[in-house]
Amino acid sequence: MRLAAITLAVATVLAAGGCNRSGSNADVGKAPSLEFDKPVSGEITSRSGINFNDGSHHQLYQITLEDKQLVGMKLTGALSGSIAVFNNGSLVASSRTGYERSGDVSLAFRANGAGTYQVAVNADSPTAYGPYRLRVEKLVPYDGKPIAGSGEVVDMLVSGSQDYTLQVDKAGLYEVNLSSDAFDTVLKLKGGEIDAENDDGGDSTNSRLSLPLQPGKYTLGVRGLDDDASGTFKLTVARTELPGNIVERDGTQLPQSGSVFTMLDSEGRRRFLLTLERPGDVRLDAISGQVDTVLRVVGGDVELVDDDGGNGTNARLQESLPAGHYTVDVSSLSDEQGLVEVRVQIDGASAAGAAASAARAAADAAAVPDDAAVDAASR
Repeated sequence: MRLAAITLAVATVLAAGGCNRSGSNADVGKAPSLEFDKPVSGEITSRSGINFNDGSHHQLYQITLEDKQLVGMKLTGALSGSIAVFNNGSLVASSRTGYERSGDVSLAFRANGAGTYQVAVNADSPTAYGPYRLRVEKLVPYDGKPIAGSGEVVDMLVSGSQDYTLQVDKAGLYEVNLSSDAFDTVLKLKGGEIDAENDDGGDSTNSRLSLPLQPGKYTLGVRGLDDDASGTFKLTVARTELPGNIVERDGTQLPQSGSVFTMLDSEGRRRFLLTLERPGDVRLDAISGQVDTVLRVVGGDVELVDDDGGNGTNARLQESLPAGHYTVDVSSLSDEQGLVEVRVQIDGASAAGAAASAARAAADAAAVPDDAAVDAASR
């Protein structure tokens, strides 16, 4: 309905005999011209042109474009509005304000012929007024070269999905980020035995994948969550060294003191085993700069969970535990993959803690045989 309002108003202006204050073809010809990299300022007021079926207002501009030219536009300011682009009365592109995060509106499109295009700055409602600033820029298309190890691609999603090649020459941890102000992104990485996809692993509606990669060629797929998504996006790849003691499988025994690094699996989890030969004060930390970590410890009648007990979004558990076998489950709050450091510190239990631990251990022993307890903890 909103798009119909914009189309109807501007198409009527472009045809003869419009009823709004923008008037006729002559008025369209008098519309201010836009130039690349020269922002213009304006304001939507009660005297601005009217969009007929909802009563909102607009301001028209015109710009001369070459055939197939890539163009980006950005609307900033106090006005709550959007952008629409027309060619001979037909809608070419419109901004997708549902995905912007800072109040700014962006739009990218490819000219479908040489000539003069009309650009409408539209208020979002009949009561939306205010100043704005409109900037137009030429977009440089992607040159088609593979991303070698680390790098950045700025391109435009025209329709469907687009693929890019990542050439990995050195093993390491690779973080791939896909961001856009124009659409809700979906990122896919495929190659070798890896086939991973992410929607909102980055900030807001942006996507992120963090994976250990071996040398080889990989395909990065870019698409929008909606089938008709389009607009500019940025695809970045960064590499970091993997720690030497990284754990990539479940069931690894944690040390009594020290730390291990792990890569969470495709479901954002990794399971460890912890064995206490005697009661002790246990402190576990799950530290990551990539994901919001969660710790869960299960064994006997013990079940502990923590999300943000450490610094920032890091998880921490501190508890006096009886001797026994435990499963330590490390995960991310949003089921994302990422690198996590698991730190372990076990001290002699305090007197009160030791007594409580002994009581729990005695109860466990009476209730569940040791082998069954281990099996239960592993599950």
